[in-house]
Amino acid sequence: MNFSQYLHYFSRKEVFSLAIIAAFLALFFSPVISGDGFGYYSVLEAIGKGGSLDFAEQARFNEISGKPIIEFNEGAGKLVSKYAPGPALFSLPFYSFSLVLYQSGAFNIADEFFIGEKGAPLINQMGLTLSALIFAVIAVVFSLKTAKKFFPIKSWLLILVAFFGTPLLWYATADLAYSHAFEAGLMALLVYAILKKPDSRLQGILVGLLTITRYSNALFALPLIVFYLVKKKSWDAAKLVLFAAPFALFLMAYFAVQFGSPFSSGYETGFQSVLPIHLLEVLFDLNRGILWWTPLLVLGITGLFFFHREEKWLLLSFTGLNLWLYSSWISWHGAWGFGNRFFAILFPVSVIGLGSLLSAKPQLRWPIIACAVWTLALFAMFLAATPELLNVLDLPGLLGYWIGGGRLLELPARFLAKVSFMRAISLF
Repeated sequence: MNFSQYLHYFSRKEVFSLAIIAAFLALFFSPVISGDGFGYYSVLEAIGKGGSLDFAEQARFNEISGKPIIEFNEGAGKLVSKYAPGPALFSLPFYSFSLVLYQSGAFNIADEFFIGEKGAPLINQMGLTLSALIFAVIAVVFSLKTAKKFFPIKSWLLILVAFFGTPLLWYATADLAYSHAFEAGLMALLVYAILKKPDSRLQGILVGLLTITRYSNALFALPLIVFYLVKKKSWDAAKLVLFAAPFALFLMAYFAVQFGSPFSSGYETGFQSVLPIHLLEVLFDLNRGILWWTPLLVLGITGLFFFHREEKWLLLSFTGLNLWLYSSWISWHGAWGFGNRFFAILFPVSVIGLGSLLSAKPQLRWPIIACAVWTLALFAMFLAATPELLNVLDLPGLLGYWIGGGRLLELPARFLAKVSFMRAISLF
């Protein structure tokens, strides 16, 4: 299906919604690496420039990012990066091309463009961020395609409110260098392969790709296998495992080279308990609680119970596993960032949940829209306050900065100053 056919495939309202999201992605696209993004970039640079998994050169990112991106591993006896290789592998084509462009000199732009992060030429950093942007677009387009099948009249609204009301809003624009846009894109394809064009082989491949993007995503294979076994489709369960297996073997080889053991991922000390001991914080904490920052996500999860297809138990399992995993994780909050970044992957699932909720409870249309507007307002305040407010993570601190601090009238101008082309103009 070419571009013109896509325009005919989608309704006018759907095209309008896609255009709004595309414009937002373009306006607030940030091409630079920051925070944990240096972890994924370190793998990309080591493979793409050095052609190996020797991370001695990438140790410079520790000081730049302010955290231990590269660490010495006793088992391997060398410097390693614990970050998953998926984002680096997906970004390798763009990154390789960026190395050629940088050598030409025409794209040798100052490292301090956008926010004062350094460590690599901007054009090379864009090898990762542009790749993540493509996955963010995949997340939006395929979530819309899936929603169109079940909620054709409301699909345009669902994709709009889900984009502006979930954590993907931030991690598809201001912090693309993390793995979350990649995860959202792959999850959208997985939901599509479950609901619209069921294919256990494709599902196995997508679970494998999700796993090399973030190791914990391997858990999503469990409900899929159980689903097929309960339906007495053991061959489909076997095909799913068979097509996911190469990715597991790849990771085992990667771990053996990196950490000296095929069973060591570098995250062995991450869990505090098998119980979701941080569930209340994940939901209600003022720093990261999804009920405060992205309440629409909670409505989307709740709406899954109204979904009329039996696959709703798969989607609910995905959300339940995600909640359990990060409620048991020592770093449940995800450190600095907009809301709880670990739930950006649930964007495609929330689209289905919101559609089901609106179908069952149409009177919730305006409360749902209000939740999306709330998160968009927080996005504007959060973005406009950086980098001045980097150390204030809680919601009262953010609101106090703008409202209590008497800066509210400054907000529109400071927000517009974050628009990408405005920053690009500043180069000249």
